[in-house]
Parts: sequence; C-alpha cells; structure tokens
Amino acid sequence: MPTYGNILLRQDGSVAFMTARRSALGFTDGRDEAWLRDVLVGNPELLPIEEIDPSFAPLIPLCTELQTEAGPVDAVFISPSGRLTLVECKLWRNPEARRKVIAQILDYARAVSGWSYADLQRRVAAATGRKGNAPFETAREVQPDLDEAAFVDATAKALREGRFLLLIAGDGIREGLSGMAELITRNAALGFSFGLVEVALYEFGEQGLVVQPRVVARTETIERTFLRVGDEGERLQEVTDDTEEEGEPVSRAEERAWWEPLTRISFDDPEQEPPVYRPRNHVRVQMPYSGVWITAFKLMSDGVCGVFLAGRKTDLHQALDRLNEEREAILAELPGVSHSRYSYDPERPGFSIYADLNDFETDEACREWLSQQLNRYVNAFRPRLKAMAR
Repeated sequence: MPTYGNILLRQDGSVAFMTARRSALGFTDGRDEAWLRDVLVGNPELLPIEEIDPSFAPLIPLCTELQTEAGPVDAVFISPSGRLTLVECKLWRNPEARRKVIAQILDYARAVSGWSYADLQRRVAAATGRKGNAPFETAREVQPDLDEAAFVDATAKALREGRFLLLIAGDGIREGLSGMAELITRNAALGFSFGLVEVALYEFGEQGLVVQPRVVARTETIERTFLRVGDEGERLQEVTDDTEEEGEPVSRAEERAWWEPLTRISFDDPEQEPPVYRPRNHVRVQMPYSGVWITAFKLMSDGVCGVFLAGRKTDLHQALDRLNEEREAILAELPGVSHSRYSYDPERPGFSIYADLNDFETDEACREWLSQQLNRYVNAFRPRLKAMAR
C-alpha cells in the first residue's frame, strides 16, 4: 500500500512554498467521527464514488443517523436511480475496532434489505422530520424531471435485492487491509458493493485545512446466490433467493426460527465466525478463501439434510483442485464424508455428508448433528483454505 508525502502550497505571486503536514482525525479541534460525517454529508462530492461504483452516482445526502434494527447508520445517500449508499465513519484504533465496524455496516445492510419503500420513507421522515415522500423529493432536487412512480419502483427493487454501496470512511485504515477484505468476503450475503475510504487531513495553519479522501480498497458487486440440492437428485444447482422448495410451504419466519440455534454455535477454531442463515433452508459458514464456504441444509422434499463444501463454481473448482491433492488426509479427518451423491463435476470430487431426516427423533437432534459436522468441516478446511489464500 502506497504512503503519501506532505502537500506543498504556493500562493499566487509568491515564490515560497507552504508545507502542510498530515493531521490525524480525532485529536485536533474536535475533528471526531461526527465531524467527519458532517463534512461528508455537506460535501458529498468528496467521496470518490466514480472509483468505487459509478452506478450509485451522484450521491445525494438523504439523512444522518438513520435508525435500523441493527442500530443507526451514520450517513445515508441516495441516487436518482434509487440506490442507497450507507456510510459509517470510524477512527481506527485497533484491529478489533476494524472488525466491529465491518460487522456493523453489514448488519445495517441486512436490516435495510428487509425494508419496503414505505419503511424507508417512514424511517427517513423520523430521522429528518421531513413529511411526505422524502426520498423522492430529495432526489428530485438534483434531477427535477425524475418520475415518482419509476423512482419508487427502482428504490423498492434495490432494497429487495440488497443493492447497496457500503462505505467505511476513516483515518489511517491502510494497515490490515488483507484481514478486512477477508471479513467482507466471509460475510458477503447481499448484492452490495463495498469501499474503504481513507480521509487524510492536512493543516495549512491560518490558510485552512485540506481534506483528501482516497479509496484504499473496494469489492466487486457480490451477487446473492446460494446452492440447493436440485430435484434431479444428482447435481447441485445454483439458484437465486426466489427459488421455492416443492411441497408444503413453510413461512420464512418459521424456517429462520428452525435454523436460529445453529447461528449461535461456537467452533473449535476461535477465529471462525458463526453460521449465517440463508433462505431457503440453509446456513452458510464463510471460509478465508474468496468464493468458497461450507453449507448446511435441510431439504424436506427429499427427506435429507447434510453439509458440503460449496462456492462459486470457478472459485470452488480452483480450491478443490488443490484440496484433492490432500484428499486422503482430509477424509481421514472427516469420516463418513464422500462425494458420491451430489457433485458439481464427476471429474472433480467434492466433500459432502448426508443423513436422512427420519434418522433423527427430534429437530434438536438434527441440529446437533449438523452442528457437529460443521465444526469438523471448519477444523479440516479452514486452515488449509487460509494457507491457500495466502
């Protein structure tokens, strides 16, 4: 990661240069997180949106301290196309603070993705005191010919699909980027884009202050997809959230409640985060290798549950090519695991274990078995995938 030198200023008619030296946020003249938030909201052009994802441009300040089920978002912007940008401003003190702010902004995104347009309108009104269709009226101030019905529909779709830009802005965040990128990859669940913006301050004494944001990391948009055991019974199929399981419908709330105990389990590996519930009817455990995770699922139509190593096709194939070089050693750590029932590619065996739902007397017994298998998978694959990712 590059470092940056001081800034030189030469005023008109002067032959002398003035040197501005870097000034840290949080230590000078009350320039704390709230100060940074207000600077960015008052000057949205400071955020280098074109470098991160131009589809969210232009950034139009919508509100600050937007209340969500996961807590208040520091600053929220909207575009005329109805896409939201959520900004969290943080001063970086230690790795724990970095990890917490990433988890926090991901929780904000998950919460907002469950909103309707009416929910957004109501929350913005509460944050601003502005009545009426505040998101639309705010966007129309920048684009006067904006059509209200089209804007509402586009915004509702973006909310439903989780099409957000998540930005973390702070000072001195260039260190530890690889670990932060791993956290983002492991927690990817929505169709979001993500960026880290370092805000540098330079003091010119009585001449004023220079604020210079720069992008230090960003992700490509992460599509929300998951793996489901297909009805053909012989292959895994990658589908979208809209896929419904055949048979008697189960409400999303009931399904989430069934999996909730599994999202609270602890692994032997202290660095491994707990599983995350994913509709329909499975949980995902992210691995420290981009595009690869562990899935535990329950498929009522086939009367089966199980755990398998999963991922985006290309990323998973790359990982399997290397993991299969250690296949005998891995299978020795995972008795009962095979690849015979479901597989992406017969020429590239995976790692799967299955059980019949009728083998369990209670739901708790089924969850306990899945929990044990997930822990074994994490112990076997996490250290290997982490080494491969290096």
